[in-house]
Parts: sequence; C-alpha cells; structure tokens
Amino acid sequence: MNARLVALAFLLTASSAFAAEDRPPHARCATWSLRETVGQDAWTSPSESVLDGAVRGGPCGATPVGPPANPQIGDSWNWYCWKLAGFPVAELKSCTVRGMGDHCYIVVEDAQWGVTMDQTKVDAIVDAFENASLGSFPTQGIWDLNTSHFGQPPDAIDLDPRVYVLYYDFDVSSDGFFWAFDQECDDVAQFNSNECDVVYMNSSDFDPAGPYLLAVLAHEFQHLIHYNADANEEAWVDEGMGELAMWLFGNPDNVVSFNNNADRALTAFSGNFDDYVKTYLWSLYFYERYGGQPAVFSLVSKSQNGIAGFEATLDEFLYTANFVDVFADWVVANYLDDGTIGDGRFGYVSETLPAFNPFVTISAYPAGPNSAAVLHFAADYARYINGSGVHATFDGVDNTLFRVRALLLDDANPTQVVDMALGAGQVGGLSLPQVGTTHDEVVMVYAGAAASGGTAYTYGATSGIVGAPETVAAAGLSLEARSSVSASPSFAFSIPEEARGRDLRLEIVDVAGRRVRTLVDESGVPGLHEATWDGRDDAGALAAPAAYYVRLVAGQAQQVTRVTLRR
Repeated sequence: MNARLVALAFLLTASSAFAAEDRPPHARCATWSLRETVGQDAWTSPSESVLDGAVRGGPCGATPVGPPANPQIGDSWNWYCWKLAGFPVAELKSCTVRGMGDHCYIVVEDAQWGVTMDQTKVDAIVDAFENASLGSFPTQGIWDLNTSHFGQPPDAIDLDPRVYVLYYDFDVSSDGFFWAFDQECDDVAQFNSNECDVVYMNSSDFDPAGPYLLAVLAHEFQHLIHYNADANEEAWVDEGMGELAMWLFGNPDNVVSFNNNADRALTAFSGNFDDYVKTYLWSLYFYERYGGQPAVFSLVSKSQNGIAGFEATLDEFLYTANFVDVFADWVVANYLDDGTIGDGRFGYVSETLPAFNPFVTISAYPAGPNSAAVLHFAADYARYINGSGVHATFDGVDNTLFRVRALLLDDANPTQVVDMALGAGQVGGLSLPQVGTTHDEVVMVYAGAAASGGTAYTYGATSGIVGAPETVAAAGLSLEARSSVSASPSFAFSIPEEARGRDLRLEIVDVAGRRVRTLVDESGVPGLHEATWDGRDDAGALAAPAAYYVRLVAGQAQQVTRVTLRR
C-alpha cells in the first residue's frame, strides 16, 4: 500500500472512532486572545519599517531566523515557539521538517518527535491538508477547501507557495493559532517573527492527526487567509469563517452552550465557547441561504468590516434582504430549525440543532408586564402555554430597534411564524386566537435589531382574547364593512399607489385564526374597490352563522374589520 493510501486509511480510521475521542468542551483557538492581548492596532497595522530596501511584505535577507531556501524533509532550524501563559514570549526551539505536500510543510518540534508525533501522523496530516476531508467534499483537502472558499494565503514574506504548519508543545490549554507578526521581518517586527507563512498547532493535548485537530488546522489556516485579504476584519466575522472552515472539512464544533444562552450579541466576541458556536451558526446560515461559496469568498475579500461587509455582499448578489432581515430570520431558524416552513428560511440544511431553551415559560395569565433586556443582535425566547386566545404585548426602549415574532407551535398543525408590528416607541401587540385552538403554545422571539441604544423592554400577555393578528397598515390602505351583519356582508377597500403590484389578498378568517374564504388574491391596483361575501367557504359549503374577521393584506401591511354572518 502506498504512503497516500496508508495516510488516508489512518484518517478514515480516526474519523470512525471520533465519537470516543476526548473532544474539548470549548473552543481553544488562541488567535483571538493573542490579538486582544497585543492590541488591535498592533495586530492589524504592522510596522512598515525599511530593512535593506525591503518593507513589510518582502523577503527578509538580513536576519538569522526564517526558513532556508528550498527546505526539504529532514531540514532543521531554530523556530520561535510562543509561550502563551500571560503576555506572549518567544523561545527558540529546534524544529524539523517531517512532511511535505504540494502546498504545505509539516514541521515538528524536535522534542515532540517520537513522543506525540510520528511519521504516520505526519503523513495523515499532509493527506488531510492536500487530498481528503470528512464532510461533503471528501476528495478535497484543507488547502482546496479553504482557498476556494476564502481566498489565497499571503506569500510575499518568504516567496514560497507552501505554507508551514508548526507543531510544538503549548504551555497553555489551546489547540492552535495564527501569529500576524510572522508577516514582518524579525528585526523590525513589533514581536519576534519566523518570517514565513505559518500557523501553529499544539502537539501535546489531543491527537494531532485526529479529526478534531485536523478541523482546527482548517480553522487556523482560514485566519492566515483572512489576514491576507482583510487584516482588520472584526473578530466575530473572522472567527465565524474559521468555524465554517471546520464545517467544510467535515468536523464542526458541537452546537452546545449557545442554545442555553441565546442572549449573546452576534457582533461581539469575547472568546467564550458560545461565541464560537453563535458565529458558526451565523456563518453556516449565511452560506446556505445567501450565495454559498461565491458569497463567502466575496465577503472575505471586502474591505468593509463586520455588518458593513455582509451588507455589501448582500447588495452585490442582488438580495433584497439587509443584515437585520437576515438576522431576524436567523434567530427564528435557531429555535425552529424547520426548513419546511415557507421558503425554508427558518431552518438549516447541513446542521440539526439541539433545542434552544426559552429564558422564561409563562402558564398563568394575565402575565406582566415583566421587565427584561436583550443584547444588541441577540434574542430572547419566551414560551407561553396553557392559554386560550393569547394577546401578547411588547414595549422596548425608544432609542433602539427590536424585531418581535410569534412562533405558533403544535404537534398536529403546521408551525406558523407571525410578525408583531412595532409602532412609535417600539410598542406593539399581537392577538393570537390560534393559541388554545389550532396551536398548543406560542414562543415569542424578542430580538435586538440595532448596534446601539438601549436594551431594555417589557413583555407580557393576556388570555381569553378573540381577535385577528394586529399590524400597522400602510398609509392609504383602508377597509370598511358596508353591511357588517348580513347573510352576504359587503366591503369597500382602497389601495394606495405605493401598494401597486404588491400581492393583494382579501380573506375571511374565523375567530380561531383559520382562513375560511379568499375573496381576492391578485396584484394590487390602486383605487377604491368593493367585494361581497356570499357566506360560503373556499370549498363552496355554507359557513356557520358566527362572528368573522375580514382581513385585507397588501405586502406586509394589513387592515382588519369584523362582521357577523347571519342566515
């Protein structure tokens, strides 16, 4: 059996045994913490000092460190290996090239050879980097997956198309990192530099050739690529793309912690494991819903950072949704993970999420108003049960924006997602007669939808309310019952010019929220219109004498009035 087949067999054997591997309960990428420790300005704006006519981004010829020309397997030299317990300090250790591929060198600290690393493991790492992965792209290795999705790594510092992966014994509980200052010459860098394109991996805590650390290698390699494309990208985006690289390889981080603590600001990053999980889910959701590989590739290359980068990518690919729209759908998808609803926006294709836990469950009414707060670009989930005809209320602080939705859940009937329209002062109400009739419970999603302002809100609900869903109508949209108590009620409605061409629907709804009859379903034509209901349902059967609601919907706006059907 040739060396490649031996390495691939090793990788697949490790994959089959992965369930038993001692996987850490939290992410341990040190890139973010190093960036925070040395300071954002130092990390993202390295020195431009001149050395022998070469500036940052050029070969370094006057320093004793760095790789020799055309290194080969067996070549050894001293490397800066970073002590990470506290402020980073470099110490020189002898390390040797133990493996090579078309795009990589695998370098191992000499003291670890025969202890945590051997040739079989090195061959498996080379094969995973060059040829094979565990997920949806098994014939592509880390190099192909990362470069096709995120871009090319830098090459100006060492003029060598291969990247280095250095394995040494870390002095902290961390699995890998990228060090930005390796992109400078050692004697002008603000910190010591190995003067080459390199990522660092811990050889001592987990199997270096096991599926977990191979996925971490994909994560760290993404950091090297992202630095080349956009050195000052915000951490939550950079880490999210690193998490997506782990998914591309086929071994993403487990979705834990964040599902029990969803009130974590998407656009902030503090290194907790739920920060890694939230950025993973966001990146995967964006990848699946908004353009896949081309969109992610474009995002990484953009000079705009954070939210602005996502906005620019959405615009480039001609999506009408903005960042807030995508975020509002994402927090619902996290709770429901149900791709059968509507156009699929409330679910994932490539992940099966665990249950997300509400921060409160309410079963007695009236409830509230209760006080709470939700972070910017984060969500709270409140569960309401044991109600009948629930009317939910919300009042957020005035100097920010919220998005509020109701998720109507039932074992027998399809899930419904209903928006609560918020008026002036971030105040809204929503009548949900479905609760206690067609649906057992409702989960209210309270989402912070702005980057600044306050975070406080009050929420609550009453039970026993019969009504139709409440929304804010567009100016000029009106509905009036001409004969509200009749065997054939009639209506007049007006459509404003701004609603021209929108999907227009006039329908009869019973007090349980079920549609009985659709009277109009067409594109809106501005002007005054009339319609009459003959008292029959959509199947042609006579509807029971009772109170009904007439609902006029034009795009996102609607008007509701009440009629009584008599015989």
